[in-house]
Amino acid sequence: MSDLVVRAYNVGFGDAVLVSIPEDEGRRHDVVRHLLIDVGNLVAGEANEDGVFTTVVADIAAKTGGEVDLYVMTHEHMDHVQGLLAARKAGHPLAAKYAWLTSSAATDYYERHPNAHKERLDDQSRLTDVLAQQDVGSDPWLALMIRNNAALLPDGALDLTTSSYVDHVRTVAPPDKTFYVDRSSSLNDKHPFTEAKLRILAPESDTSTYYGRRKKNKTFTASEAVGVASAGNPDEPVVATGMLVPPVGVDAGSFFDLVNSRHQLNRETILEIDAAANNTSLVLEIEWRGWTLLFPGDAEGRSWLTMKENELLRPVHFIKVSHHGSMNGTEPSVIEDLMPLVAPDQRERRAVVSTHEDDWDSVPDPPTLDLYRRRCTLLDTRTVSRGEAVEIVFAG
Repeated sequence: MSDLVVRAYNVGFGDAVLVSIPEDEGRRHDVVRHLLIDVGNLVAGEANEDGVFTTVVADIAAKTGGEVDLYVMTHEHMDHVQGLLAARKAGHPLAAKYAWLTSSAATDYYERHPNAHKERLDDQSRLTDVLAQQDVGSDPWLALMIRNNAALLPDGALDLTTSSYVDHVRTVAPPDKTFYVDRSSSLNDKHPFTEAKLRILAPESDTSTYYGRRKKNKTFTASEAVGVASAGNPDEPVVATGMLVPPVGVDAGSFFDLVNSRHQLNRETILEIDAAANNTSLVLEIEWRGWTLLFPGDAEGRSWLTMKENELLRPVHFIKVSHHGSMNGTEPSVIEDLMPLVAPDQRERRAVVSTHEDDWDSVPDPPTLDLYRRRCTLLDTRTVSRGEAVEIVFAG
């Protein structure tokens, strides 16, 4: 019997995971079907340039004959959607027989879900405010986060937009084989797998459930910030050049308190916006020949707790660590449901983290990774060269 193989590619800060699944169809040899989950990374200088996708997608194409059986886009973040279009532009197209996109990526989704639409409009407004302030300041981390959430911005707001990459994902499979799915979706006739059992644990059909209570109206607009700085001398015009030097007549201490408060509020705002998108992640469970594997995208705490409340979680033999090993991608109260300290059977348990250091503080988060090390063998994409894959084999 053949083995199932998970390949987690080192794409820098992002995900690209190929799952090759043998299926017994009563023939002399198993038929191997391929499931690809996300291909993307976050543009952060040389570490995450598009060139890596040429190597990764070329390898995937070689292993699949240029067409995967199912492509899954977990959510609309650049570090999960950028790769297929970038590779195609470099001369390495990849097709799929079926494609799943998270339900909130459907073009009519927000017409059907007014509560989610209201929250999204609020996030669009807040992100536009943060972008305006970024134009008058310098915060590389904030710029990176704005770019990752570019799906919320108007076309042309940045030199690349998430929408173009998501639009390409919509085309990798035939239109009648492209589906927008969530936990409530029936999966009948939506994939080609015959032996492997696929189950969607998240997101909920109405993603407004993930917003919860949020702090509203907590960002300064760029004009407000400059206006406050000008108050000491209203007759003197102030040029917004990052506001690193207080205008004449403005108390320096008060001025820098304002700047620091603005930066902190903007960072809190972008983290809330980022978490809302992460919690739309399609969380996929695969059961095959006694093995249970979980691929949660970038699901964060609110999504994990919703899955727990709905009694959807069970012990697994493998997990792709959510959100690149960040603290907010693993809910401590949930880890015991997925990987209890006392293993429920004798099968080896493993996890893989697809991550990159130096993009964010504490990403990956060492205590979070230790939670997995105490329960299983943890593999890491940083242990292989850029463009290569960590391989995890499950005996058939």
